[in-house]
Amino acid sequence: MDRINIVVPLFDGVTTAIVAFCFVCVIFPHIVKNKPQFYAGFTSVLLVILLHSLSIMLYTSAGFRIFAGATTCLLQIVAIVTLFLSAGGITLKQLGGDMARAYEVIRRGEEERTVIVPITGEMPNKPPARPTSVPPDDDEDDEPKEHRIDLPDSAGWQRKPADPSGDAKIPLE
Repeated sequence: MDRINIVVPLFDGVTTAIVAFCFVCVIFPHIVKNKPQFYAGFTSVLLVILLHSLSIMLYTSAGFRIFAGATTCLLQIVAIVTLFLSAGGITLKQLGGDMARAYEVIRRGEEERTVIVPITGEMPNKPPARPTSVPPDDDEDDEPKEHRIDLPDSAGWQRKPADPSGDAKIPLE
């Protein structure tokens, strides 16, 4: 009979780090802000250890070893996420929202969203309601008023004098 060697990574170091974090949370219980999430992560770690011991016992079954290796990796991911959530005191939905915002920031390279103002003249949002204690002005209408600021030429940054020859070349010196 031909023997087939199957190599299944066990990621024992990851499991060790997760178990160490669980012990830290037991020693310092103020770290855990959401106990049900902590217990879910702890249960995932116990299942990882159980699957690892079963795969050692059933070493001749290649199919089970592959199943145990894949399930171990998935359970380690579940344990890391739930322990992270339990220490942070946030829900999975809040984490997803934070990750989506972080993805947008990484993609665009800025923190503020771009505001698009419609060209047709319509207002993107309704104006805030007037307080009821202040009587409305009769001469005030909803149309925006034009304000013009006339400043002398000497105000602000000094302007460059216009080129009398009409050449608008860029100086290279």
